[in-house]
Amino acid sequence: MACILITGSADGLGRAAADTLLGDGHKVVVHVRSRQRLTAVQDLVDRGAVTVAGDLADQGETREVAEQVNRLGAIDAVIHNAGVYRGAQIMPVNVVAPYLLTALIDGPQRLVYLSSGMHQGGRADPAGLATGTYSDSKLFVTTLAVAVARLRPGVLSNAVDPGWVPTRMGGPGAPDDLRLGHLTQEWLATSTEPAALTSGGYWHHQQLRSPHPAVHDVRFQDRLLAALADFTGTPLT
Repeated sequence: MACILITGSADGLGRAAADTLLGDGHKVVVHVRSRQRLTAVQDLVDRGAVTVAGDLADQGETREVAEQVNRLGAIDAVIHNAGVYRGAQIMPVNVVAPYLLTALIDGPQRLVYLSSGMHQGGRADPAGLATGTYSDSKLFVTTLAVAVARLRPGVLSNAVDPGWVPTRMGGPGAPDDLRLGHLTQEWLATSTEPAALTSGGYWHHQQLRSPHPAVHDVRFQDRLLAALADFTGTPLT
């Protein structure tokens, strides 16, 4: 059984994935924004989940989350699920935090980054780290996933479009299937099926899709990674 960290586990797709993976017998590390939010995952803790806490909109707290995770011992997989749709926290939570956690957490062999079909409308300009939209953020994090696959050949790194599902972010009228919205993340994090043991993919409901052309542009990948390294003071090695 694997040990899997899921960011943003208090509700939505992150909580659903934690629930399923615990039920399958895996060890799950759930992440919440603050200690005050621990009550939201108490039922998961009662079933064996371990907790870490920190606000991913804050670089200092994101670093503390990585330290908490590293103190727990070996992590097999990370599902970078946490995300916001609007406001000043879009880039810090959706892009900077996954980048920092990727740089700082020791040893996971599988990385899964939550993308969105809206990434197709993103702008391939790292200057968007300062003022980018939600679509920009999802283009950046999808590019990050594919760049990590290139730079870390021993790691399985993939991006997932979960669809428009009825979560707090998606709204009650979202038309896609909630179960399918977290199935692919769980599968990529734990399955031994040949398709799940591939890297550098952009997935939707366990099917490979074609991402924005910039995602596979090595020059854009390198420009984005350089901008993130400069912005955080932490290079990705």
